[in-house]
Amino acid sequence: MMKKKSFLSLVSILLVLSLFLAACSGGSSSSSSSNKEGGETDATIQKLLSEFDEFMNDDFNTAKVLANMFEIVPVINSIKDGLIPVNSLSSSTIQLMQTKFKTYLEDIFGLKSSRENDEILNSVMQLLIDIRSEAKVKKDFATSDKIRKQLNAAGILLKDKKDGRIEWELS
Repeated sequence: MMKKKSFLSLVSILLVLSLFLAACSGGSSSSSSSNKEGGETDATIQKLLSEFDEFMNDDFNTAKVLANMFEIVPVINSIKDGLIPVNSLSSSTIQLMQTKFKTYLEDIFGLKSSRENDEILNSVMQLLIDIRSEAKVKKDFATSDKIRKQLNAAGILLKDKKDGRIEWELS
């Protein structure tokens, strides 16, 4: 059974891919990579994506499809974090990734993230972050620590950023 964090990781990739596509359609990314390393990354992603159909045709081998998806996720996250240039993947590869991930995750595997539930969770988390921030400003560290510890016990990790923002993730 897939863990919730793994599922959310795959589902969040759909959003990231949409953002990449928007950036590419704005003309900021060329349709082919200009460096050898980028070309290799693009070719590797293309190969992993092409295997999705092969694996499904091989006795409905979903485990191998998921394994390929999880091989692609670090590349997407590295691009998102600026460790790999966006132009290391062609816009056609990004479009193919988005199409394949959406088709396999939602249409074939039936894994969908409820946007309504996500919005509720985001609203609740923002409220808790705001309360915690207010407690820190008032030097009420007991309340601030209590919020962090109870969220951590519930599987939610708060990250204080250097610029003052607070981010959260499911742990």
